[in-house]
Amino acid sequence: MTCSSEDTLMQSPRKRLGTHAIVACGGKYTFCYLPEQDKWKCLADGLSENRGQCTQMIKFRDHLYTFAGNSSAERYDPAFEGWALSRRLSLSNRKLVAVVKGQIYAIDINSSTQKSTVERYDEGLWSWQTIFSSHKACRNEPCVVAAGNRLYVLGGIPFGRSKPVAKAERFDTVQNKWEDIADLQQAKHRAFGVATQGKIFVAGGKGQEGQVLKTCEVYNISTDEWQLIRGLNVPRYWGSMVCVNGTLYVLGGSKSVLQFEYTVESYDPTENVWTQKTSVPVNNIPEKKRPSFKGCALKISKAMLDKLNLTGSDDRFELGF
Repeated sequence: MTCSSEDTLMQSPRKRLGTHAIVACGGKYTFCYLPEQDKWKCLADGLSENRGQCTQMIKFRDHLYTFAGNSSAERYDPAFEGWALSRRLSLSNRKLVAVVKGQIYAIDINSSTQKSTVERYDEGLWSWQTIFSSHKACRNEPCVVAAGNRLYVLGGIPFGRSKPVAKAERFDTVQNKWEDIADLQQAKHRAFGVATQGKIFVAGGKGQEGQVLKTCEVYNISTDEWQLIRGLNVPRYWGSMVCVNGTLYVLGGSKSVLQFEYTVESYDPTENVWTQKTSVPVNNIPEKKRPSFKGCALKISKAMLDKLNLTGSDDRFELGF
C-alpha cells in the first residue's frame, strides 16, 4: 500500500516544481523538514508566541494558516518567506477547521445548545456562512479529517460525559447532510489523522481511562471499515499526521500536560511499522520555553529553500485575507 496526497495530484506541473516539506510551528518558532534530504531548516518566526498544542494548521492556496485561540489567523507565504496577519479570517476556540475541495470549512461545537454547526468561509464577504446545524457530531475534542467532499468527525467526548467514544460521522458538503459511519476500533479524543488514497489514518489521542495512546487505525472509505495497524513508537495526543511524497509522518503533540513530544515518525506500509525518522530541532530553545509543535505539509520552492539558513528570516508584515 502506498500513500499519495490528493493535493499533490491536483497540482499543475508548474506547482509540482516545489519541494514537498513538513512545516512545524510551536510558539514563535517555525521549522521545515525536507524528507528527501532528511534536513531541517528555519523559517521566519511567527507573529506571536501563542501557537501551542491546540493550534490548528491548514494549507490553503499554497499558503499556510495557523489558528491559535480567538486571535486572527497567521498566514505564511512561502514565496516571500514571511508571516502576515489575516484579521478577516479568525477562528474561535470551539471551531474545528479543514479544507474541502479548495474551500475552508469549520465545525462550530456549541456546548450550551449541544449543536454542531457546519460553516464555510466566504472569501468575498470575509465571513463565515452557516451551512447546516444539528445535534450530530457535537462532541468535545474529536479528530476532524477532510476526504473528498466530506468532513469526518471521529471520536471525542459527548457533552455531559467524562469519557470519549468511538462514534464516527461524516458531513457531505455537496448534499449538506450527516451520515453515520462505522465506529472506530477504540474510543478516543484528542487524536489526529489524515486522508489519502481513499483511506483515513488516525493515531494517538487519549483513551477512556485517560491513558495516552499510541494506537493507529485506518478507515477504508469504500468499504466503511476500520482496521488496526501497527501503533506508534511514542504515545502522544494533539499531534499531527501529514502525507508527504507518498509517506505518512507523525510529529509533535504531548505526552502529558507539560511534557511535549518532539520525535517525528514515518510509516512503512510494506512492513506495517512506524520508525523514528528525526526530531523537531528544539535544542537551541531554552528547555523551559520549548513549546508544543504542530505540523502541516506545504510546497516550498527550491530557490527559496536554497536561501534559507539556520537563522531564517524575520520578515513581518500585515495583509488582508
